[in-house]
Amino acid sequence: MIDPANITNYNLSTKELEETILWWILAAGKNGVTAARCLESLLSSWTIGSPFETIIYINLKTDLGLEMKKHGIGCYNNKAKSFLDLIKKNLDLKKCSLEELESVVGIGCKTARCYLLHSRPNQRYAGLDTHCLAYLKDLGVKVPKSTPTGKKYKELENTFLKLVSVSKKSSADLDLLIWKVYSGKDKTSESKKFLLSLKERLEFW
Repeated sequence: MIDPANITNYNLSTKELEETILWWILAAGKNGVTAARCLESLLSSWTIGSPFETIIYINLKTDLGLEMKKHGIGCYNNKAKSFLDLIKKNLDLKKCSLEELESVVGIGCKTARCYLLHSRPNQRYAGLDTHCLAYLKDLGVKVPKSTPTGKKYKELENTFLKLVSVSKKSSADLDLLIWKVYSGKDKTSESKKFLLSLKERLEFW
């Protein structure tokens, strides 16, 4: 089962990459831990082969959206469309581009970036989820209430990447630390203090 607290892994097999991208689709706008549990429930109930093969089999045997609903997955019809479009496009999950991922129904700029950020090394992206936006807001950055798109996304992504540079961490490591702190998984004062200290360091960068 996907562990959101340890999502960064650059050595995943094809089957593991399939599970990971399916999880990122479900986690968009949802609780990552809940998304992982629901995906595990769905796949383990029907396991035929790889995650993609299992999704294809479910869709052949029944209504995929309704089956996803049975396993606690919200927005199930839209998520089912995303799953099927992703599989139909037959992307090479080890090499596909950001643009190819964003061409999939339901995969936006944040989801595509998060997948690349945590499954491939040296990726210079920002996954602007609610936790990341809350962090930037705490630093005094003007942010929208939800994940932006287009020019605004790129603007905030550039700010995040400056923070990555002064933090001396990778984009993936900083992203994961922000998630742990702002989701309450890491309640140590040292972690929160480190994140907030980057504002001062950024001013002199």
